[in-house]
Amino acid sequence: MISHRTRYSLAQFLSIQEAAVSIALFSKYGAHHLSLYPAQLLNGIMNIVRDQNDETLLMVLKEIVATPGNLRAKISPKHVFDERMHDLTQCLLIDGYLAQDKKLLQADPSIADAAPVEDDLIAALRSSGAPRCEGIIGKINDSAEAFRAALPDYNAALTNVRVALETLAGDVAADTARQQQITSTYDPTKWGEIIAFLRKHGEITIEEEKGLVGVYGFLSPGAHRPLGIPENQMARLGRSFALNMCWFLLQNRLAHRSN
Repeated sequence: MISHRTRYSLAQFLSIQEAAVSIALFSKYGAHHLSLYPAQLLNGIMNIVRDQNDETLLMVLKEIVATPGNLRAKISPKHVFDERMHDLTQCLLIDGYLAQDKKLLQADPSIADAAPVEDDLIAALRSSGAPRCEGIIGKINDSAEAFRAALPDYNAALTNVRVALETLAGDVAADTARQQQITSTYDPTKWGEIIAFLRKHGEITIEEEKGLVGVYGFLSPGAHRPLGIPENQMARLGRSFALNMCWFLLQNRLAHRSN
């Protein structure tokens, strides 16, 4: 599934092309009655991109990835095209799609029908009332920015999302203590003590604790050395693990809170 970030990156990419290019691309794959005006081109493309289903967007994206030479030839200076294409392909990789040999491939077969967890997680965080939700969202966004940079910093991408996971776990532990009227007996700055507290007081099971500890360890410096797997794909995998664990912690807490 195509995330909000990738949709807007696609709009930015298409906005450097003539309006007719976008109209032709979307019309070719089933979008009708499109109107774009040069003075408001980016806004117009954003509206089109927001309205399209994932299947249409994937067809458009596949054609863009398959025909970069044709699209690049019309842009001057060329670095404008290169920068926007880099951002688009990195956003796609975050979503689990790999642009390789002029083909758009699924980096992970499990993503085909899965909604982008990052979009849902950010929306859920904002409505959850978590004390540090904006800081957590900021770290998730910092992780994506490091991933998408002109010179990607994959260690920073994983470090930032690890901090987001640790911060959310701390908020969950504090909320658990409040709900159960427990005097805190753990160090809120130490991951191991936070997770042990959650397991001890029934917030998570032993198996869930092992999963959280494993993901946290995977995200730690030096623990995710790629062996035959490109660094960008290892970083994407680590981000995905962390975001899914954030989603689990948040939804699990909300369920316990309502019981």
